[in-house]
Amino acid sequence: MLTQKKVVILLIILSIFTLVACTNGNEENQRPVGVTEENQLVENNLDQDDTTDEENYTAINVTKIEGRRQEFLEKLDNIQKELDALPEKSDSDAGVTSAMRSYYGKSYDMYDEALNEIYAILKEELSPETMKNLQTEQIKWIKQKEDDADKAAAEFQGGTFEFVAYNVVLYESTKARCYELVNEYMTD
Repeated sequence: MLTQKKVVILLIILSIFTLVACTNGNEENQRPVGVTEENQLVENNLDQDDTTDEENYTAINVTKIEGRRQEFLEKLDNIQKELDALPEKSDSDAGVTSAMRSYYGKSYDMYDEALNEIYAILKEELSPETMKNLQTEQIKWIKQKEDDADKAAAEFQGGTFEFVAYNVVLYESTKARCYELVNEYMTD
């Protein structure tokens, strides 16, 4: 019986030594699964990333879109060429109210569509901080544009020229805003 007790105690001691030896192994084996791979990815990125903190901040804080300015200036110029080629343009220039209403309505619609395209690209590519500032500025601009159009229309209230005056202001303001956004937020 004494021999059996010695064997059991010896087995317990050997088991304890085995457990202690296993837990004192390589540090890598003590990390949770996935942490080793994660750390390796971070280390690799640090080795490959030789940019400064300022460059990283600039990359994150995008204030201008590179290489798109000329493309959009040409698009905007082409809109005006299309508008100038419309049949109602000559009647509009001659002062025919219905032609003016049609021409300036189409003109506004085309530049408004271009403005929405420009704004969508800016929203996609500019940093959130820059976009937040632009959004605030854009809301103010929209309010001002509508106020100006209302004032112009009010001068001819009840007359046939009321809607022409309204559309002329919307067209001119929106066209100018398109060029302004392209020139301010895009580079060649």
